[in-house]
Amino acid sequence: MDLYEKYKGRVGFVIIDLDRDRPPEQQILVKKYYQGSIPHILVLDSKSKAVYNAAGEVEQKYMEELLDSLLRKQ
Repeated sequence: MDLYEKYKGRVGFVIIDLDRDRPPEQQILVKKYYQGSIPHILVLDSKSKAVYNAAGEVEQKYMEELLDSLLRKQ
């Protein structure tokens, strides 16, 4: 939640619940990127290129650095 509060309005966040029906847009993301483990974190740049795609926890500081870097490139 800390990342959401820090980046809301500048970064789009999508949470996908695999136990529920998903809209077609989310289903495309699941089929293309999901690797079978939860949690799974995917970060797409402004051109929809995956710049981070991995299962497991990730340090908040690493995500902040990644998001800050992507925002500077826009």
